[in-house]
Formats: sequence, C-alpha cells, structure tokens
Amino acid sequence: MNEVVFKTLKQKDFIVKSFVLKVATELNLSLSDTILLIYLSNQEVPMLDVDNIVLTTYLNEEQVLESFQKLVGLGLIENKVEKNADGKLAEVISLDNLIQNVTQDITTGIKKKSQIDIYGLIEEEFGRPISSMEVSIIDKWCKEFDPDMIKEALKEAVYNNAKSFKYIESILYTWKEKGYKSASDIHKGFIEYSSKSEKNDLYDYNWVDED
Repeated sequence: MNEVVFKTLKQKDFIVKSFVLKVATELNLSLSDTILLIYLSNQEVPMLDVDNIVLTTYLNEEQVLESFQKLVGLGLIENKVEKNADGKLAEVISLDNLIQNVTQDITTGIKKKSQIDIYGLIEEEFGRPISSMEVSIIDKWCKEFDPDMIKEALKEAVYNNAKSFKYIESILYTWKEKGYKSASDIHKGFIEYSSKSEKNDLYDYNWVDED
C-alpha cells in the first residue's frame, strides 16, 4: 500500500487538504480510504468514475468500491442526483457532510477555548480560584449565552464592585429578557439608552436595577 501512496502522490496532481488528513487520522481511516477522499476533494465535480479513479490513484477497483462504501457508511460522503451543465441529471458525490463535520469540530474547539478563557478571567477578577459548583454555573452560562456576553457581564460586576455569580447571572438574564444575544446587542441597547440621557459609560448603567 505504501507503494500505492508513493505513486499517487508522486504525480503531484493532488492538493492534500489538511482537513482530510485530520478526519482520516481521527477516524483511523485506511490508506485507501484516505486516498479516495483526497481524490474526491480535488475534483471540481466529484463523481464515482471507478476507471478514472483506478487510473489516477493506483488503487484497484475492489479497493475503490470498498472505500467508497465505507465513506458513505460513515456519513462523510453521499451520492446525490443533480443537473449537470447540459441540464441532464447525473450522479455526483457530495462532500458537504465531510466539510460540515470539520466545521462543527472547529466551532466546538473555539467555544471550548472561550469557556476556558472565562474561567481564567473570573478567577483573575475575583482574586481567587473558582469552586466546582461555580464551574458548573459557568458551564450552564456557556450553553445559554454567547461567551462575549458573559465577559461583558463580568466587566459590569467588577465595575460595580459586585463580584458575585448571582450579580453576573442577574445581568445575563436581564439582557436575555431584552432579547440581547451578543455583545453587539448589548452595546446597541446602551446606545439607545444613552441617547435618552446624559450617561456615556456602558458600565455606569445599572442594568439590573433599571426601572
């Protein structure tokens, strides 16, 4: 199989995309599965043209079909019927599931990092380690609120010298009742408020005790 990989890559016709290697590594795909994914990801309109795949990748027909069925079974690729440039129906292979799988993984990683950042910020501002119960509270916030909203609520708590989880949570639910879903919504809400008053500092505004 190593000889097959060598011959395939030596052609220099393929761009080996990192997300394909990532998925192949995480799912422990075989070399033939990986080669087929690389081949498909390099096609403008991926199709199961077995003869061309055999000619281009040096896999044999049995390997191609076996890997194709495995990738379909894993939900990484799927057969779809679409109209081609001539307006005729043709079978094509969709890689949308593969790309979506990678995108969701990246998004999850970003959210997890933001969550860890929030733990650190709260410990820094409160000047003490957070307890396991407080970790659970933060986890609940992160599932319900945008991370930047939590950071804004923390800033207000610090500004008002009200360093408590209860105060931060009160702010978050006040914003939720107002329909705010992001830090941008919060700032827009403040701008609307400040246009009716002389206040000019976001953290001078007491969101919790607002009439």
